[in-house]
Amino acid sequence: MVAINSVGATALTILKAASAQTAAKSEASPVSVVPHVNALSSRLAPGVADALLKINALINGKAAAAKGGSSAGDALTLARAREGLVESPMMKLSELPADQARYLKGFGADAVVRVDGVAVSDADFKQMVLQYGMEAWTDEPGFNEALANGTLKIQRASDVPELGYKSNLYDLYSGGNLLGSVSFGSSTFNKKLYLEIQAQGIRQATGSINGQDYYVTWPDASLAKSS
Repeated sequence: MVAINSVGATALTILKAASAQTAAKSEASPVSVVPHVNALSSRLAPGVADALLKINALINGKAAAAKGGSSAGDALTLARAREGLVESPMMKLSELPADQARYLKGFGADAVVRVDGVAVSDADFKQMVLQYGMEAWTDEPGFNEALANGTLKIQRASDVPELGYKSNLYDLYSGGNLLGSVSFGSSTFNKKLYLEIQAQGIRQATGSINGQDYYVTWPDASLAKSS
C-alpha cells in the first residue's frame, strides 16, 4: 500500500485524474513514472507514481506562489539549489523528441528545462544505490539474502544498453511560471527482455537517483518460470 500524506483536496483530485489517465493502458510497464526527488521503487505502480508526480508539481507550484509568483528566474534559482543536478537552457516543447513533447504537454507545459545528474565515480554510484536499496527493498523477496551472500548486482543502466532504460527529468513551465518536475522512463525500454530475465528467477529494479540511472538485479526463485 502506498500512503499519501495530507496534500489537500485539489491534489487528491489530481490523483484521481492520473489514475483515470493510466487506466486506459492495457498492460502496466515495469518502468514507472516517478517524482525526481525519489528513486524508483519496483513496487510503485505506474498510475500511482504518475499521480504522485502531479501532486509534486502542484505542491511546487503552491510553494512558488507563496513567494509572490514563480518567474522563470525564481524557478531556476530553486532548481539550482538541488545538489547533484545540472539544468539545460530553457527549451520549447517543439525542440524535444515528439513523444516526449506530447507527454509533457499533457501536464500543461509549453517550455521545459532538462535536468541531468553530474558525473559520479562508479564507487560513489554503487554506494548511493546500495544505500537507497537498503532503505527501500529490504521487504522484497531475496534482497536481504543477496545482500548477505554477494549476489546483489548494481549497474548503471547505460551498462546494459540492450535493456534500453534511460530516465528523463524535466522542470515544466507554462508562460514562464514553474509548474513542477516530471521524470519518466524512455520509450525504448525493452520490456520483452525485462520479462525474459524475470522468468529466469531474477528480480530487477530500474530507476534514477539524483539523475543517475541504475539497474539492480538479485536472485528470486519465486519469479522463475519452468520452460
